[in-house]
Amino acid sequence: MPSGGSFPEGQREGRQVCLYFGSFNPLHRAHLQLARYMVERGLCDELWFVLSPLNPLKEGLRPLPFAWRAYYLQQSIAGDDRLCLCPIEEILPEPHYTIRTIRALGMLHPTTTFSLLIGGDNLGVITRWYDYERLLREVRLYVYPRPDYPIGEELLRGLSGDIYICRDAPEIQLAATDIRRAALEGIDLREETACPELWEELVAQLQELDTN
Repeated sequence: MPSGGSFPEGQREGRQVCLYFGSFNPLHRAHLQLARYMVERGLCDELWFVLSPLNPLKEGLRPLPFAWRAYYLQQSIAGDDRLCLCPIEEILPEPHYTIRTIRALGMLHPTTTFSLLIGGDNLGVITRWYDYERLLREVRLYVYPRPDYPIGEELLRGLSGDIYICRDAPEIQLAATDIRRAALEGIDLREETACPELWEELVAQLQELDTN
């Protein structure tokens, strides 16, 4: 099993790359549907899953091991060269903030234009993000709808920046938390995961985490 994958190679100049941050604990089918929507709609050339060791706004979350989540993600996107794993946050100093990570990627890939994909739930709390005003100045945001998190004009008026609402994007109805809970309760949700053939491995990882 790889220790965390490798950085996407910056071979092609002038790429439009959308960054999708998350703990992906684990990656599930709706994550993949959303990623493919982005590239198939021509909103980016590639989408990079930026795998986070943890979310600074989700204190107390106990994720699956980073290396295993990276392995699982790689298996899930194998064969689709439009989608990449970006494990840069594994080596960046903590705390991990989106603007810092994007700037680090910009130094590594100076000819690449980066954008950011977030959910409507995150847009509603983006003013809590570290240095969010600079983030909005420097990076285009693509926002996908989330149930119970309306993206109204009042919210948008309070934010300055290049914000594109993907109103026809597939909605993420299922949370990774639901998959983890089902796996521990013996409920088979493999078809909702990003890699159904690794269901037994996922269950074993979760059981080990639950007993430690």
